[in-house]
Amino acid sequence: MNKNAFRNMSYGVYVVTTWDNGRATGCTANSAMQITSDPATIAVSINHDNYTNKCIAESGRFALSILGENSDPGIIGAFGFFSGKDKDKFEGIGQTIKGCMPVVADACAYVVCEVIDKMETSSHTVFLGKVVDADVLQPDTPMTYAYYHNVIKGKSPKNAPTYLAEE
Repeated sequence: MNKNAFRNMSYGVYVVTTWDNGRATGCTANSAMQITSDPATIAVSINHDNYTNKCIAESGRFALSILGENSDPGIIGAFGFFSGKDKDKFEGIGQTIKGCMPVVADACAYVVCEVIDKMETSSHTVFLGKVVDADVLQPDTPMTYAYYHNVIKGKSPKNAPTYLAEE
């Protein structure tokens, strides 16, 4: 099997946020999708080893900040390569509260969800969320995973569902 074929699938670049006992936390993700429009439902995939997974399970809510091509690429590293258990990932990153959830201010849009179900895989939890709030924050082209790799020259952390070891 040639796993490089997976790199031809379309993904976005997101920051999934939640609360950790009143402190904002989150992680970079590329596996998020709309499941239905009525009722509006979103799914996100979060690695079991990500502290954000535990925090979403405990809070029962998450927000999806949709990064744009003009979003600061440092946001991706801040949320993707450190653990929220040990570091305040919002330090130096602008945030706003939308639908009672922390959202990255430099995102082009956001979606806030209440967890309504989840599915466990061997390495990730897929959280299914009922959308309770969503809006466009600023005009921008949503960043794709291909743009992140080909233009920004970004790398994937080992916890990313699309991580492939460099050959």
